[in-house]
Amino acid sequence: MRDELIQLVKHTAVYGFGRIFSKVISFLLIPFYTHYFTAAEYGVMEVLNLSAMILAIALAPGLSNAVMRFHYDTDDERERAISVSTALTFTLIVGGLVVLVAFAFPGQISQLLLGTSRHSLLIKLLAIGFYCSFFSDICYVYLRGRKRSGVYVVLTQVYLVLSIVANIYFVAVRHAGVAGVFGGNIVAGVAIGVTLLWLTVGETGIHFSPLRLVKLLKFGAPLIMAWLAAFVLNFSDRFFLQRYSDLSQVGIYAVGYKFGYITSMLLIQPFHLMWEPQAYEISAKPNAKAIFSRIFSFYMLGLVTATFLLALFIRETFEIMVDKKFLIAYHLVPIIAVAYLGQGVQGFFEAGLLIEKRSKLMGSIGFVAALVCITLNFTLIWHWKMLGACLATLLSIFLLGGITAFFSQRVYPIPIRYGGLLKVVAIGSTIVLSVWFLPIHSLWLRLVLKSLMTLLFVYVIFISGALEPDEVRTIKSLFVDELKTRFSFIPLMPKGLANKRVD
Repeated sequence: MRDELIQLVKHTAVYGFGRIFSKVISFLLIPFYTHYFTAAEYGVMEVLNLSAMILAIALAPGLSNAVMRFHYDTDDERERAISVSTALTFTLIVGGLVVLVAFAFPGQISQLLLGTSRHSLLIKLLAIGFYCSFFSDICYVYLRGRKRSGVYVVLTQVYLVLSIVANIYFVAVRHAGVAGVFGGNIVAGVAIGVTLLWLTVGETGIHFSPLRLVKLLKFGAPLIMAWLAAFVLNFSDRFFLQRYSDLSQVGIYAVGYKFGYITSMLLIQPFHLMWEPQAYEISAKPNAKAIFSRIFSFYMLGLVTATFLLALFIRETFEIMVDKKFLIAYHLVPIIAVAYLGQGVQGFFEAGLLIEKRSKLMGSIGFVAALVCITLNFTLIWHWKMLGACLATLLSIFLLGGITAFFSQRVYPIPIRYGGLLKVVAIGSTIVLSVWFLPIHSLWLRLVLKSLMTLLFVYVIFISGALEPDEVRTIKSLFVDELKTRFSFIPLMPKGLANKRVD
C-alpha cells in the first residue's frame, strides 16, 4: 500500500508543481490585468473563454476519458496508438471547421455571446486559440497515459511562459487590450501544439479508424452530461450574472472566483490528472479497496487544510495583490473554496464508476446536478447577484459530490472513515469564524494573528484524535522517511538515519 501511495504522491506532486508554478505566475499578473482592464473588459474575456470551453465539451464529448479508458483496456501498443491517433485526427478536423465558421460569421457570434457585434476580431482570435487547445488535449492525454508527467509539466510551463510574455507585450506595449491576451495565447498555442503533434504522431503514427472512433464516442458520449454538468456548476453563473446584472459584475466575480478556485487548480486537478490512470491500476490489486480508503483520507485532509488556509488569509491576499475596484470580491472566496471540497469528493468517487464502466450513470448524475444548478442560478442570482452565484455553486457542487459518492459506493463500495475528517472540518471552521470578524485594521497584525491560528489548527488536529494512529504513522512514513532517503547523501546526516524506519 505504501508504494502505491508514494507513486501517487510523486506523480501528483509533479503535476502539482506545474499547477503551483502556473498559478503563482498567474496571480502575480492579476495586478497587471486589473490595472490595464476595466471590470467590463475582464467580463468580456471571461464570457468568451467560457464559451470556448463549452464548445470543446460539446464537440468532443468525453473523448479524453474514452482515450484514457481504452488505453488501459489493452496492453497492445498498436491498439493504443490507433485510439490516440484516431481521436487526434477527429479533433484536428472538427477544430478546423470551428475556425472556418468563426471567420465566416464573427459578427453574428459576437452578437450572440456579448450582445454586440463589435467584438468580431476577438471571435476570430478566440477560434484560432481554441483550435490549438482542442487537438492538444488529446496529446496531453497520451502523455498522461504513458505517465510522462515530467514532459507534461515542462510543456505546460513553456506554454505558460510564452503566453505571459506575449500577453505582456501585446497588452502593455502594443496596447491591444483583450485582443492582446487572445493573441498571446495563439503564439503559445501554436508553438506548443506543433511540439505536441510532433511528439504524439512520432510515436503513434497516423491512423484513422472509423470503427474505433465510434467506440470512443460511444463510451464518451454519455459523459457529455457529466462534462456539461461540470461546466454548468463551475461557470454558468457568469452568464446569469451577465443577464441579471452587467459585465462589470461578471469581471469582479471572476476575479474572486479565480482565488476560490485555487484548491481545485493546485490540488484537485493535479490529483485527478494522475488519479484516473492510477485508479485503474490499483483496482487490479487484491487489497485495492483498502488502498482507496487510505488515499481518500489523506486526499481530503489535504483539501480541507488548503481550504482552511485560503479562507483564513484571503482578505490580506486581496489587499496586497488586487486593485481596489475588485477588492469586494474577497468576501466570496471562502464560499467558493468550500464548494470545491464537493468537487474533490466527486472526483475521487468518480473513479469507482469509471472502473465499473458506468459512464451512463455518470451522465445521469451530471444531468440532475446541472438542472439543479440552473434552477438555483435562476433564483439565487436574480435575488442576490454575486452572493447568489456563490451559494448556487456551493449547493450544486455538494449535490454532485454527494450523489456521485452514493452511487459509486453502491457499485464499487470502499470502506471510508468520516469521523476524523469531520473533526478537521469543525476545527478549521471554528478558527476561521473566530478571527474573520475581528475589527483589526492593521494588515501586519492580522497576518501575525492568523499565522498563530494556523499553528493552532495543526496542533489541535494532532491532539484531538482527528487522525488515527496508523494515519499519523503513514504520514511520517510517506514524508519523513522518503525525505531522509532522498537526502541521505548529505554528509551531516547521521549514519543510518536515512534508512531508519518509523515504527
